[in-house]
Amino acid sequence: MSEKCKSTSPSTVQVKSWGKTIITEEKLDAISRLEKGEQIVDIWLNVVFARSSIRTIRDNADKITGSAK
Repeated sequence: MSEKCKSTSPSTVQVKSWGKTIITEEKLDAISRLEKGEQIVDIWLNVVFARSSIRTIRDNADKITGSAK
């Protein structure tokens, strides 16, 4: 038989960070840079969020700019 898991004190529990919430201003900045012809990798090197997030922002640009107005 296996032993039961011992409970750990709150000080030893590690909390995983699930990511950063990208605010609308950051999204609009990425959209404007994409519209100017800047490459995704160049934007990614200057921001905190992932390349996949930039591609998602590009794909949803109409929804983002519509909700920002």
